[in-house]
Amino acid sequence: MELASPKKIFNVLRSLQFGYLQTLFSFAFRHYPVLWVCSAVYMVSVGLEVLAMNAFIPLSEVAGGNAISQNNIIVRLLSALHLQSSSSKYIFLAYIVLFSLRIFTQIVAERLLTAITTNKMPAQFMSLALENVLQDSKISDIEKQTSGHLIMLAGEEVHRACSIIATVVRFASNAMMIVLYYIMISQYSPASGIGIIAFIGISAITSYGVFKKVHRLGVLTTESSRTATSILVDALNGVRSIRAFGAENYVMRKFSQEITPHKRRMFQIEFFSLVGKMFPTLLLIVAFGMFILITTQINKSAFNYAFAVTLLIFLMRFFLAVGDATNVFLKIISDAKSAQDITQIVHSRSTIRTAVSKPLLSSSIDNIAMNHVSFSYSGADKILHDINISFERGVSYALVGESGAGKSTLLDILLGFQEPSHGNITINGTPMQMFDSSSIRQRIVLLGQETIIFNDTVRNNITYGIEASSEEIQQASKLACVDDVVTNLPNMYNEMLQYRGTNLSGGQRQRIGLARALVRQPDVLILDESMSALDQMTKDNIVANILVEYRNKIVIFVSHDISIREKVDIVIELHKYADLSAGQQATIHESILQTS
Repeated sequence: MELASPKKIFNVLRSLQFGYLQTLFSFAFRHYPVLWVCSAVYMVSVGLEVLAMNAFIPLSEVAGGNAISQNNIIVRLLSALHLQSSSSKYIFLAYIVLFSLRIFTQIVAERLLTAITTNKMPAQFMSLALENVLQDSKISDIEKQTSGHLIMLAGEEVHRACSIIATVVRFASNAMMIVLYYIMISQYSPASGIGIIAFIGISAITSYGVFKKVHRLGVLTTESSRTATSILVDALNGVRSIRAFGAENYVMRKFSQEITPHKRRMFQIEFFSLVGKMFPTLLLIVAFGMFILITTQINKSAFNYAFAVTLLIFLMRFFLAVGDATNVFLKIISDAKSAQDITQIVHSRSTIRTAVSKPLLSSSIDNIAMNHVSFSYSGADKILHDINISFERGVSYALVGESGAGKSTLLDILLGFQEPSHGNITINGTPMQMFDSSSIRQRIVLLGQETIIFNDTVRNNITYGIEASSEEIQQASKLACVDDVVTNLPNMYNEMLQYRGTNLSGGQRQRIGLARALVRQPDVLILDESMSALDQMTKDNIVANILVEYRNKIVIFVSHDISIREKVDIVIELHKYADLSAGQQATIHESILQTS
């Protein structure tokens, strides 16, 4: 076990960054004021216990054949109630009543605290985590994280953070208990008070290594939990590929390599917490027993067992409280990583909500202009350079270019998923960043190549997040050439689709996705290789439908299909910036063949 000098312990405690706790508790007490009531009830409960335990002092005096001291608080309380303060029966009855109240108030406090920290608060944190991912975090930041990180952030780590709140709320009353018991013990036996200070000082020095190890285990546990969860999610999503390539044993071995040490670390943290909580009491009992044996051997006079038993009871309650305090500290340092990540979400949400709200984009989009837009990932070569493109209402476009030319990046910037390194984008002549981003995305719809099908009805898969009439749904389905497929299903638009659309073909999934985009009737429709799984005839019909239906809006196709290039008004060819020695990266020209 690693030892540390008092100076080293003080420097380490001073350097600890517990700012996240301030954010966490500020959020908790601001949103749940009943936590103040809960803390107050805990304090009252602790006060009742210490008051009840004072009854043992006059009882020990009676057991030892001594006169009852009239300075005892229980004796004075009985006198004030005009009861027989010298009667052991009334003293014991006072103990029973006070300790019963102590248990009752503790149950009330626990009920209030549990309702908040295991029910209401975790639900709110989980909602905030999901809201942060869906609305606020940059797409690039989300993509850097593993699926396990995001899932744990809205699951286990939320409960660990809430557990810290519950534990620290209990600790506040625990600290009060430690102080009150120490005062009582010091008055009852001054020598024991001095011994307690020495014992705690030595324990702090010898426990330094334990605290350090628990903190390291806590960080590793969080990381291994996220990794194991990511492997599990990837395995569930890719079970077909895993079986097709015979990689079952590889995935199981990889999962086992992460989950086995993760569970072992969790056991070690729980074991250290148990030892930290119970070891002081165990050491106390052993030391106290040795003290009695040695004292009775040296001093042949009668030993005051009533005094010793009373002191032992006080010391046991004191050191149990000290053990709980140690357990709290171990919990804080082991769950620090989880709590810090949760507080980052809380801080980001509060920052967003207190920021000046941006106006909604309330008018139709007539023009989107990219002015001298350049983009590069940090530390990487430029993907886009000095792009100048204007998309006009009533015009259809085809965005083409070889792989790596930056087509997807351009679309991400257009939707606000990425911010350009240089230049800006205007909507109807106003900089894009001046508008609320969610209102922009309601008017610009991007449909990619892979359509996500949810385990829900066809109707809900098409409307997904909006209200639409049956006529609007059917019209969108007809435009996407999927209406005939749906009407042949047993329950038509009420048919349940399986997870990831496994009861549909690839082309059917894409057409459901097209209907989902079309039913929203956006001002700007962007289709990024969204018809790659369709046969040419179906694709031609859908393109013709879209060009007619959206002739007064902006339509952008991202496709290598030559037939689409021939049907749109303008073709934008995007070239790799790294391959250009001179000239524009984007070449804009009218399509050679245009539809009527």
